[in-house]
Amino acid sequence: MKRQIFKIFLGLAACLFLSSCGFKDIDKRIFVQAIGIDHSDNEKEPYKVILKIAVPSGALKESGTKYAYISKQGSSLSEAIRFLKSHTDKELDFGHAKVIVLGDSVLEHSLHDVLDFFFRRRDIQMISWVAVGKPSAEKVLKVHPKTEMSGTFALSNFFSDNGVESPYIVSSFLFDARRRIVESGFDPILPIIQTKGDKHKLMVNQSVVFSGVKNTKTLQLSSMQTKYYNLLANNIDKMDIKVGKGQKEFTFSVDSAKVKYKIITSGKKPVLKMDILVGGIIEESKFDMSPKDLNKYSRRAAKHTKKEALKLLTLFQDKDVDPLGFGLRYKATRLSNGKRIEEWKNLYPDLTFDVSVDAKIMSTGTIE
Repeated sequence: MKRQIFKIFLGLAACLFLSSCGFKDIDKRIFVQAIGIDHSDNEKEPYKVILKIAVPSGALKESGTKYAYISKQGSSLSEAIRFLKSHTDKELDFGHAKVIVLGDSVLEHSLHDVLDFFFRRRDIQMISWVAVGKPSAEKVLKVHPKTEMSGTFALSNFFSDNGVESPYIVSSFLFDARRRIVESGFDPILPIIQTKGDKHKLMVNQSVVFSGVKNTKTLQLSSMQTKYYNLLANNIDKMDIKVGKGQKEFTFSVDSAKVKYKIITSGKKPVLKMDILVGGIIEESKFDMSPKDLNKYSRRAAKHTKKEALKLLTLFQDKDVDPLGFGLRYKATRLSNGKRIEEWKNLYPDLTFDVSVDAKIMSTGTIE
């Protein structure tokens, strides 16, 4: 009996040392939807942080979504954000920050230095999307698309696949950006969000590749190059391939895609052998097409796809960038000797691309 009383007393005494939780009620919080970073002209305070904050509305049926914006310059991101807490009467909650937009002006600096704050901070989700804003992050964040409805966030719809699905959009999570920055043989690539003076229009159809020790901006990809990057990197199966010119032109709608490759170093010269398989139907044509000639059309589509893929691979090689992760594949498929990345850097400039494309056009469309 005395032992049981002692245990109870000990348990009650331990409760005296328990601290209360630091939870704040939801009415004491305000939720940050997106974070923008621009470079200021002040070298002592180079970073300008812009927060896009959701303003609570009384009813979900109200048209549109209201936002508030606060910004501050600072010598570091943490300094600027902590100062911004004094600009609002509620606790800034970053748990719902879905998009991080880097202004075009900060791309000349190390990507790792800019994102280091987000990698370390515990309340920033690693599944947030990272993108580049043109002409600035602030102008991109302040765009209000007319199609944005209550309870939704337009910027996240571009990258989540729950909204738009486009072969021109590259999605990059924060955790993937960190992996590419830290890991050797795999260069970061981020989508570009553009706005051109229109407060209601955003465009996402280009991307930018970073490389080097400091991961600075190296190569900007056009819309067409971004589309073929998505084909090679993500096996994207909802894209169109325009084949031929003039009256011999037709558009091949890809419904399925598969890309595989291997790096062969047993010969005199290193070879990257890549096999691409695409299948689909004819979506548009400027001439009458016959179902009997599907093999002929397939060969034309395969030839065109091979040409575009080789152009993109050669561009990456010439610019010494590797967003497809060839170097990582080389390192991962060989026994570690501590020098695999150095070996790859010497191999990459002399690498020969052997690309084969198998295109299968199933029909000339629903009307034949």
